Amino acid sequence: MKRILISLAVLLAGLTMEAKVELSPLFTDNMVFQQNVLAPVWGKAAPGARVTVTPSWDGRTYSCTADADGRWSVEIETPEGSYERYTVTISDGKPVALQNVLVGEVWLCSGQSNMEMPVESWRAVRVNRDDIQNAADYPYLRLLYVTKTTGMSPRDSFDAENGGWTESLPKTVRGFSAVAYYFGRALQQELKVPVGVIESCWGGTIIEAWMSAEALSSYPEMAPKIAQVAKLAETETDRENTFKKEMARFVAQAKADDKGFAGGKAPWAARSYDDSSWGTMKLPEKIQTLWPSTNGVFWFRKEVEIPSSWAGRNLTLSLGPVDDYDETYFNGKLVGTGEVWNMAREYVIPGKMVKAGKSVLCIRVTDDHGDGGLYGAADQLYLEGPDGTQIRLDGEWKVKKSLDFGSRKVSTAREPNLASVLYNAMVKPLVPFAIKGAIWYQGESNAGKAYRYRDLMSAMVLDWRSAWGYDFPFYITQITGYHEVSPVPGEFSWAELREAQSIAASALDAADVACIIDLGEAEDVHPVRKKEVGDRLAMLALANDYGREVISSGPRFESYRIGHGNIRVHFTSVADGLKAVSSGSLAGARYGSQAIGYDIVKRAERGEVTGFQIAGADRVWHWATADIEGDEVIVYSEDVPHPVAVRYGWADNPVCNLFNSAGLPAHPFRTDDWPGVTAGKE
Repeated sequence: MKRILISLAVLLAGLTMEAKVELSPLFTDNMVFQQNVLAPVWGKAAPGARVTVTPSWDGRTYSCTADADGRWSVEIETPEGSYERYTVTISDGKPVALQNVLVGEVWLCSGQSNMEMPVESWRAVRVNRDDIQNAADYPYLRLLYVTKTTGMSPRDSFDAENGGWTESLPKTVRGFSAVAYYFGRALQQELKVPVGVIESCWGGTIIEAWMSAEALSSYPEMAPKIAQVAKLAETETDRENTFKKEMARFVAQAKADDKGFAGGKAPWAARSYDDSSWGTMKLPEKIQTLWPSTNGVFWFRKEVEIPSSWAGRNLTLSLGPVDDYDETYFNGKLVGTGEVWNMAREYVIPGKMVKAGKSVLCIRVTDDHGDGGLYGAADQLYLEGPDGTQIRLDGEWKVKKSLDFGSRKVSTAREPNLASVLYNAMVKPLVPFAIKGAIWYQGESNAGKAYRYRDLMSAMVLDWRSAWGYDFPFYITQITGYHEVSPVPGEFSWAELREAQSIAASALDAADVACIIDLGEAEDVHPVRKKEVGDRLAMLALANDYGREVISSGPRFESYRIGHGNIRVHFTSVADGLKAVSSGSLAGARYGSQAIGYDIVKRAERGEVTGFQIAGADRVWHWATADIEGDEVIVYSEDVPHPVAVRYGWADNPVCNLFNSAGLPAHPFRTDDWPGVTAGKE
């Protein structure tokens, strides 16, 4: 028996030694290691197992022992970047050989939808068609796409699209971040070494989701949000089940509190109910046109005249999509309910309920988050008789709000806009993979709290650098122009967000902003010209981190002098001089069709310098005339005889056209520190 036990133990030990080592998707075929560093390599194996890592570039074997939890980590020396293809063998008894490995430069690319926007997406498919077809021409550009997910606590693993690193090919480039792709391609073409870009982003997200709980704990207003996340279940399924139970209780309570119900019946739906005091609303339309930023319970009523030929016959009621839930009545009797948001509703009204003459349709809509109501197509709203004829129901309805829910109610199952959940699941698992630096395109979702963003942006950079253990370069994409052009100067949240990005970058070492104010579109928050964005970010890296003599920035405000009735503004980064540049054929998209007739747009397209405004001590802003003199612009207005402050490009979607000779736009700025529209908002 003793001999059998010993033999069994030896067998189990042998099986343990033959277990295949587990690796993060950071370590796969086609990967890129950062050159000239001690690069961490890590994974999981059997507890106590000896793990070896042998890269073919030097043939050395690096070894370590897995801890009690099976975790192991070693640092390997990487060589100078080159086009040499290597193999890296990792073994804890059963070797795993990573093939087609390169050594060069690695960058992390993160943010919200404008970073996420793929090379082939939306309107960009036509613009980028040739680049997609020619993607295989860049075999030394490698891509890693982190799968979107959330984490309630810091994780040490993640999933990657395509299983890990991929080569640049048409099929892999199509769904990859356009900004990240063009950024990496520009670096690879100039540096002549392999480049790896890691995409970790999620559209519509706030910066707080990308920061660790430790970093956010410095802000008192974040305490309840951090606590909320800490109480949530770790798995998505458990969070969804919890939310469903909470919503069931919430909906039941809403019905109990709804004045439209009484004793289990719906008096507001009765044919005889007097709705003369109700308001009116034309459907289809979202509820928020009448009650902005409101969620709650809303009742809609409409009288219809039933023809005698329909009496006693089944009718079909079509409402189109309803957001979120509905209970629909015909003459006070329930004929259908729907609980799937945005799904088209079609209900049968039984013939026994149908009588000739006046009838009343009543719809109770519960909107628990976002925009809601009946806002499909007009031809989806109708009542259809047995002969196929229809009574159109689009147009005026009576409406009354019975409950106001207040704040938006969302499922926490995959909700990305919670404190730290994207840092936990999509950033922390990348640490401490050796990277050269990071690029960032986010801010639109934080524009309403731009002053707070000044601190959050710099705090996030410090947070990430602390996690990696070194101060890598960090380049911020300054959000571009969006929304309708304002024909008059004013205060704007997007202008304040751009300022916040610049302030954050200036407070950090090895950080800067790429100005793309000329690339925006009035009617699309996702401007199509992403190659220019990637190229401008790459120029910052080439100039600051790789010693290339390239013009990496447009004109930047340096100083100003107040003269007799004017302000003289001095710029740096002017290259061979300042100039005004019209948008030409792109003006319609940039400013919007309505704004093309504005005087300020006409001036810009005539080649006059636009975008400057000045104010006196009364703090009333006026558009200014601007004359270029060398590295300076002289700004004045007959409406401001004694100017004290000047601004440039200060609007959500500013009409501004000052460039340097290299074709790069001037950065928006202001000389005043007067409180803006987001001051004090936390």
